[in-house]
Amino acid sequence: MSLALNSRQLPPCSQLLHASSTTSSPSETTTPSAAGVAPEVTLTESATPSTSHHNSSINRRGKTQESNEPILFDDLANRDSEQGPRPSEDDDLERGVQEITVAMNEPNGSLAGLTTDEAITKLIDLAIEVLDKYHTPATNMQHFVKYITSVPSITSIIAILGLLIFYVYGTLNASPRQFRLTGTIVEIAILATIFIWNAFIHRRDLQLRGREVKDRVRGVILELETIRVQPGQELKIPSIPSVSTVRVIRSGIVRTLPSNLIVKGDLVEMVYGDAAPCNILCTLSKHGVESTSQTLHPQHHHHHRHSHSRRSSPTREFFLSRREIFQPSLFGNPPSEVWQKRHHELRGRYTFEVLETPLEQILHTALDPTPRPNSLIQKQLLVISRIIFFKVVMAIALLALVINLLRYVLKEVLQLNHPSQGPEQLLALPIYAVLPLLPLSLPTLLQFSKAFTNATILVLFNTLQISKTEYEDEKDVDEFDVEAPPPTKNVDIARKEVWKRFWRLLTRWGNSGQDFDDGLTRSTNLVESLGGITVICSIDKEGTIATAFPAVEQLLVAKEDEDTVVLDVLEDDLSPNGLRFEDKDWESYIQSLKPIGLNQLLNTNCSTLSAVRRRESHRKCNTLHYHCKTRAAQQTCLCRLGKEIGFTSEALRPFTLQKEIFCYHPYVPMPPMTFGKLTTFEIPTMISTIYHEGAGDGYMVLTDGHVECVVECCTEYWDGTGLQDLNDAMLKKISDFYQTAVVNDLQCVAYAYRPLAIEKGPQPLDFNSSANGFITLPLRVLPETDNKVDPQSSDSGHLSSQGHDEIEEDPIPVTMQRSGQGRKMDLSSLPDPVNIVIHIGGDSDVEDEEQDIGASVEDQGVSTAKIDTGPLQRWRRLREMDLAQAENEEEGSEEHLDSTLQVDSQEFIEEAIQGQIFLGMTTLAHQPKTNVCDFIEDLGLAGIRFVYFSPASERESKAFADRLGLETDWNSCILLSSASDPFGASTGYLESYDIKAQLPRGIENIRPHLEAVDDIPLHVSLFAECGPEAATEMIKIFQDYGEVVCCIGSSLNINNTAAFAKADISVGMEPIKMNSSPESRSAFSLGAKINSLPCGLTMHSETSLYALTQVVREARRLLNSQRQGVVFMIASFMSVSLLLLISYCFLLPPAMTGYQILWVMWVIVPLLILSYFFSPHEPDTMTMMPSKNMSPLRDLPRFIYYFLARFILPTGISLHIYDGQEGYHFLFNSFGNGTPWLQWSVNEQWALLYAQNYTMIIWVWYMVWMSSTFMSRALSLRSFQPWKNRTWIGACIVCLALQFVFCAVSLFRGPHKVNDVPWWLFVISFLWPIVFIPIQEVVKARDLKECIRAQKLAKLEFNTKLGMHSPL
Repeated sequence: MSLALNSRQLPPCSQLLHASSTTSSPSETTTPSAAGVAPEVTLTESATPSTSHHNSSINRRGKTQESNEPILFDDLANRDSEQGPRPSEDDDLERGVQEITVAMNEPNGSLAGLTTDEAITKLIDLAIEVLDKYHTPATNMQHFVKYITSVPSITSIIAILGLLIFYVYGTLNASPRQFRLTGTIVEIAILATIFIWNAFIHRRDLQLRGREVKDRVRGVILELETIRVQPGQELKIPSIPSVSTVRVIRSGIVRTLPSNLIVKGDLVEMVYGDAAPCNILCTLSKHGVESTSQTLHPQHHHHHRHSHSRRSSPTREFFLSRREIFQPSLFGNPPSEVWQKRHHELRGRYTFEVLETPLEQILHTALDPTPRPNSLIQKQLLVISRIIFFKVVMAIALLALVINLLRYVLKEVLQLNHPSQGPEQLLALPIYAVLPLLPLSLPTLLQFSKAFTNATILVLFNTLQISKTEYEDEKDVDEFDVEAPPPTKNVDIARKEVWKRFWRLLTRWGNSGQDFDDGLTRSTNLVESLGGITVICSIDKEGTIATAFPAVEQLLVAKEDEDTVVLDVLEDDLSPNGLRFEDKDWESYIQSLKPIGLNQLLNTNCSTLSAVRRRESHRKCNTLHYHCKTRAAQQTCLCRLGKEIGFTSEALRPFTLQKEIFCYHPYVPMPPMTFGKLTTFEIPTMISTIYHEGAGDGYMVLTDGHVECVVECCTEYWDGTGLQDLNDAMLKKISDFYQTAVVNDLQCVAYAYRPLAIEKGPQPLDFNSSANGFITLPLRVLPETDNKVDPQSSDSGHLSSQGHDEIEEDPIPVTMQRSGQGRKMDLSSLPDPVNIVIHIGGDSDVEDEEQDIGASVEDQGVSTAKIDTGPLQRWRRLREMDLAQAENEEEGSEEHLDSTLQVDSQEFIEEAIQGQIFLGMTTLAHQPKTNVCDFIEDLGLAGIRFVYFSPASERESKAFADRLGLETDWNSCILLSSASDPFGASTGYLESYDIKAQLPRGIENIRPHLEAVDDIPLHVSLFAECGPEAATEMIKIFQDYGEVVCCIGSSLNINNTAAFAKADISVGMEPIKMNSSPESRSAFSLGAKINSLPCGLTMHSETSLYALTQVVREARRLLNSQRQGVVFMIASFMSVSLLLLISYCFLLPPAMTGYQILWVMWVIVPLLILSYFFSPHEPDTMTMMPSKNMSPLRDLPRFIYYFLARFILPTGISLHIYDGQEGYHFLFNSFGNGTPWLQWSVNEQWALLYAQNYTMIIWVWYMVWMSSTFMSRALSLRSFQPWKNRTWIGACIVCLALQFVFCAVSLFRGPHKVNDVPWWLFVISFLWPIVFIPIQEVVKARDLKECIRAQKLAKLEFNTKLGMHSPL
C-alpha cells in the first residue's frame, strides 16, 4: 500500500466539507454517506533522518471502535521500565479513579516513594507536634485573677462588701426585725453567685475561643486516620489555579492529591508549567542523566531569583521554591541535547523530592494566636462599659452618696438625732442606685444571644445550600428598580433544628470546632462580622466567582479574499445544546464551520455517539495535561458547539480512532516572565488524532491546541471554498486576533486538519492505537535579519542550535537531499506540499512527481519595517526559512532514498502532523457564575464594596472585571506587584489617566499613599498582579481603616489560608463538588478542610452567592435586634437608677429593693429584649450603609438627650405614684415621720413593701410599652408594626404575668388588699402610655432625619472615587 499526496490537484478538505453526509445544519438535516474523506495525504520533505526520540511501548490509553469511552491497558509488566514513564492515576475517567501499579524506573525501586501509611503517619505526627506548640494552658487562678481585677468585678465586690456591712450592722441594731434585712442577705447571696457565674462564663468563653481552630485541627487528625483506606476523588474540572493538586508517587502508584497532603520525602511528578507546591528538588541521577557531562551546566533563567543548582558530586540538583514555575530553562537556556533527549523519554514528567511539608505552614497560619479585630458591637460595648463605669456609675455613685450624706447629716443627725441610719443611707442606698448599671446579666445575655443568632445563621446557611428553589424578589419589589434589595430564597427554617443547634452551641465545652457545619462562631464573631461586612474580597476566580470551565465566546474562521470573520457564541440554557450563535447569518459560513465542528466532536472522547445529550460543560478525556501544563481551554470539551453547528451522532459513526498524538513545544521563545503571567503560563501543546473514515476508506488528521503550536504546523488555510496559502496577511490576522484575545483574558484554541490517503498493500495497517504518540518539537534557530527581535520575546535572540545523538537511519521514502544531512531537521513548519507516493509494507515502485511551488511568499501589504510583537515575527521568519528550504530541496532533488515507512513508527507520526490546513480558532473565557454580576451590583446597594484580587496583569484583570460589572475606567485598578518582585514586574500602569492620578504601585506603597495623598486604595474594587502575601496585607490595611472584610476563596487553594485567617470572616468555597458524606469522603474533601481551617463558613460549589447576601441580610436583622436590645436594656436600667436617685432627692426610701432590681435585670428585661430576635425584616435592611469598624459611639450626647426625652415621663409617673402624695399616702401610713428606719414597725414595713411592689408593677407595664418603640430604631409604629412579632407579644404577656406573680408572692401575707386602691388610680397608671408613646414617635422621627442624613453622607463617601490627582 502507499501514501499519496496531491492536495493541489484535489483539495481533500473541500471534498470532506462539501460532503452533505458529514454534518447537518439546523435548517436542513442530511444523512451520512460513504464519501467522507478524499484519499489524499500531505507528507513533508525532510533534510535528515528524524532526530526526535522513539515512542515508548507503554500502553497508556486506547479507544474501542464500538465506543468512544477511554479504556486503560494493564499490560504494564511487559514494557521496558527504562524507556517508559510511570503512568499516572487517570482521574479524568468518568467511572472513577483508577490506580495503576507501575514498575520502578530504578532496579532497586528507589522511585517507589513513600507508602500511604508512612505519609499519613508523618502528617499526623507533624500536626500533633505543631498543635502542642500552641498549647498554652492557663490555670483557673490566672483566669480568676484577670477577671477580679477588672473594673466591673471590683465594683461588684465593693457592692457585696457594702451590703454585707449593712446586713451585719442592721442585724445587730434593728428592733424589731426588719424585712429588708432578709432581702439584703438574699441580695448578697445572689450577687456572689452572679460574680462566680460571670467568672465561669469569662473563663469558658476565652477557652472556647482559643480552642475552636485547635479542635478543628484535632478533627482533621482524626479524619487523617480514615483517609488511609479512602480512595481519591475524581476531578471533573480542568486544571485551574484555584485547585492546588500534585501528582504524588506513593508505593509506586501515581496519585493526584491536594498539595497540602504531601509530606517531606515524598516524590512528586512535575511537568513544564507546573507551580511548585513547596520547596522541591530535582536530582539528575534520578532521571538517568550523568552530571559529569559539561553540557549539563544550567544557565539560570532570568526571572527565577530563588532557583539555583547546587553541586553534590557526582550529581547535580535543581531547586524550585514554593510557587515557582517549572520551566525548561531550569536545566539550561537552552537545555542540553542529552537533557532534551531524556525529556522525550520521560514524556515531560520529572520526579522531584519534597523538601518540606506544606501542612506545617498551614497549621502555623491557622493557629496564629493573633486575634481578629473586635467587631463593631464589641467595640461599642467596650466603649459603653467604659463610659458607664468611669462616668455614669461614678457620677451616680457620687451623686447618691452626696444626696444621702446631706440627708443623713442635715436630717437624721442634726434634726432627728438618728445616727443609726448611717450604714444604710451611706452604703446600701448608693449601692442600690448603681446596681442596675453593673454588667451582672450582660455576659449571660450575650451568651444566649450569640448562641441563638449563630444557630439561626448556620441553620439558614445550610438550608439555603440544600434548597433547590430559586432566588426571587419580594412580592412588593419591582425587579427593574435599580435600588431594589437582592432577591432571597423563600425557605422555611426548621425551628427545631435552630433550637437544637442553639443548645449545642450554648452547652458545648470541648470539640467546638470539629464539626465544620458549626462554623467558627467565637473566634470570627460570626453574626457580628457578617452583619457588619463593608468589603467582600475575592481572592480566586475559577470555580468560585467564575465557572471552572471556560465558555466559548468567539469563533474565528477564514473567508474569501484573505479575510476572516468572527462569530459570537452565547451560553443559552434554552438552547438544546446549551449555547447558540449570536449572529443571525452564521449559517452562511457553514462550510467553514463544518471541519471545526467535526474536529470538536471527534477530538473529545466524551461519548459523543451516546444518545444522552450533554448540555453542561464537561472535561475532555485525554491525558495531554499529564505531560505538560495546559490551560482550561484545551481541557474543555466543545462537543456542544459541534452539535450546534449541525453534526449528528449518525454523521460520526463512520469514523474510527486510529491513534492519538501528543505534541509539545517547550522551547518556543516566550516573553519574559512577570508576576501577572504566573497563573497563565503554559507550554504550547496540541493533540492530533488520526481517524479512519469507513465509508470512504480514508484517513485524516484532526488537530486542536495552542495557537502558536498549531500555526507552526500549518502551511495552508481553509476559507470555506478552497485551500489558500498561509501567507503574511493571514498570519497577521491570526496573530492580531490571538494577541487581542490574550490581553482580554481569553484563552484560544486553534484547529487544523490534514487528509491522509493510504493505498492498501497486502498487509493490514496497524497504527498501534493503544500507544499514544509523543512528539517534542525541537528548538529552531532563526536566521539573522534586519529586524531585531523584540526584547519582550526574550530567548529567541540568543538561542543556540541543538544536536541530537546519532540514531540508526530507518528507510524513509521521502524526498531528501544528501548534501543537507548536516542541516537541522525542520519539524515545525513545512514548504508547500508536493506529490509523493510512499509504499508501505509492499514492493511497489516509488513514483516521484514534483511541482513548482514558487520562490517566496509575496508581501501582503503588511509592513515589515515595524517590529512585530508576539508570535507574528517568528511565524514570518519560520515561513521564509521553510520556503527557502523548499527551494533548495527542489534544486537538489536528483538524489532520493526510496523505501517503506511503517504507520506505527515515530517518523510517521512526526510527518503526519506537518503541512496541516488551518481551520480557525475559538476563544474561551471563564464567565462569571450565575447571579454573580447581580450579586456584585446588589452588594453596592447594600454598602458593601466588592474587591477582586487578581493575579493577572492589568489588562487581563480589567477584562475579567468588566465581565463582573466592575468599573474599569480611571481610579479603578491598582497594581500590587513591586518593581523588585522576584518573578519580574510589568512596566506599570498602561492608561494615561492612571498615570496622571499617581496611583500607588506595590503593596509597600499603599499605606504611605493613604497617609500622605488620598484614600483611593480604599475605594478601588480591582487589584491586579496580586499575590497571596499582597492580598493578605491589603486585607489588613482595610481592617486598619475600619473596614469589616469578608474573604471568599477556593478551599482547595493552598495559598488562601493566610488571607482566610486575617479576614474578619472567611468563606471557603468548594471549586468542585465534594463527597462530604462520612462514608465517601475523599482526600480532596480533607484537603479543603485543611485549607479552610480559619473559615467561618464553607460553601458548596453549586451554591449561589446570593446565599451569602441572604445570610448577611439575616445577620443584619439579628445584629440590629441585638443592638436595639442592648440600647433598651441600658436605657431601662438607667431609668431604674434615675428613679432611685429622684426618690433619694425627695428624702424617700429606695423605690426598689436590691432583689427587685435583680429580678428586673435577670427576668423582665431579658425576656423583652430576647424577643427582638424574632422581629420581622425592615424593608431597608439591605439598602442601608453599614457603619465602619471605627468611632463606635460618635453620637453619645444625642443618646443621652433621647434617653431623657423618652424616659422622663414613665420614670416621673412611677415616682409620683410611689411618693403617695395627694391622698395616696395610705400606702405609707405614718411612714417616715420621725421613726428611725431600723426601728420601723411591721405595719410601716408592709406599707413600704406595698409601695415598692406597686411601683414595680407600674414600671414593668411602662417598660412593656416602651419595648415596642425600641424594636426599630427609627421607623414609626405604623411603618414597623411590633405586633407582627408574636414572640414579643408572648414575652410581654409572660413578663406581666411573672411580675404579678412576683408581687403576689411578696405581698402574700400583707395586711392590705388590692381593692383598697382606688379604681381611678389603676386607670391613670395603666393609661399613661397613651401620653408618652407619642413622645417616643416624635423622638424617633427626629432620629430618622439624622439617620437619613448620615446615610446620604455614607453613600456619597462610598460611591466617590475622587482623589488628589483624579481627572475632573
